[in-house]
Amino acid sequence: MHVRPPDLVVIGGGVTGTATAVAAARRGLRTLLLEQFRIGHGHGSSHGPSRIIRLAYRAADYVDLVQEAYSRWRALERESGRRLLRTTGGLDIGSPGTESLRGTAETMRQRGVPHQHFSDPDLALRFPQLRCEPSMVGLYQPDAGVLDADACVAALAERAASCGAVIQEQARVRGLHQTSDGMVLDVNEVSVHAGAVVIAAGSWTRQLLATVGCSLELVVTREQVCHLAAPDSAGHGVGSFPVMIEHRTRRPPMISAFPQLSPGKGVKLMLDRNGSAINPDDLTGKIDQQARRTLVGYARRRMPALGPVLTTETCRYTMTRDEDFVLDLVPGCPRVAVASACSGHGFKFAPVIGEIMVNLVTGGETARPIDRFRIDRPGLRGAPTTRHRARDRG
Repeated sequence: MHVRPPDLVVIGGGVTGTATAVAAARRGLRTLLLEQFRIGHGHGSSHGPSRIIRLAYRAADYVDLVQEAYSRWRALERESGRRLLRTTGGLDIGSPGTESLRGTAETMRQRGVPHQHFSDPDLALRFPQLRCEPSMVGLYQPDAGVLDADACVAALAERAASCGAVIQEQARVRGLHQTSDGMVLDVNEVSVHAGAVVIAAGSWTRQLLATVGCSLELVVTREQVCHLAAPDSAGHGVGSFPVMIEHRTRRPPMISAFPQLSPGKGVKLMLDRNGSAINPDDLTGKIDQQARRTLVGYARRRMPALGPVLTTETCRYTMTRDEDFVLDLVPGCPRVAVASACSGHGFKFAPVIGEIMVNLVTGGETARPIDRFRIDRPGLRGAPTTRHRARDRG
């Protein structure tokens, strides 16, 4: 009996790939999701207990997309019976003249996003956990929160399977090429045929695109995270302490902090866009001791009530030159779409991006605002860099 090949193969079982598999399977497409490790692995950008979700963006395109993402995450919560999103409120702080902070405030005002503006002494009174300079200001957005990354990926994978998608783990794709009637993929040295392909492979996206003749400069960095003890659990937990992003005019351009999500786990701090470039196949997770010292020093100044470091870990960013996503069909290969929703802030958008990718490979277009994310945009041209400008990602 002849077995029909899948209509769509999705490469990559992180949050973007699993969300794309859900969107495709729901529409009745025969969908195959390929993951080179295991679903939920810790070698990429989709693992761990927390990712920020926020409406505080400098570019309106992101605000529009994340508004839809909120509703889709809540729908997935209802379908899966899992708690995925915890509302904590979000605080952006910095000097009044910081371009990214000023632009974020203006966009929220234009888009009607509810927020409050704080300056000294109100900032210190409202958030006594922080020791801010008198000149600093804050923007508080009550809808911001934290997504449970591990739970989100698991829920998406389960939903994809329940809708009919086939998930194949430990399936490394070495390359793909176009034929007269579809695509052929080299999967564990076996040829797999498909009608279309979505590449959502995170750190490995650049290599896969090269096999279809597409050159896209992506830089993979290893970023450092620390969890510090919170002796005052009530003052640093959900309901008391928001997710916080400090906008800076020097490196690193942003530093983020998360409330303690469960007793004893500590407050998570992260240097943003500070890591060194690595080879995608470097799975060592080596700790950058200088970055760790920088984080600890920052905590002592900005959040002095925190205690010692409990754990130190790493995650990955896959950076474009302009730090925006790439969501597009591959030039000259209309059966292949690429979803590089990375640059350190893509997780929250996954349910929307999944819909976008299926729209692209089935109809060639989407009604959602994605001109900013075209693969042929001017912002992707120029010399590659591993050190990134101090600008807001959106």
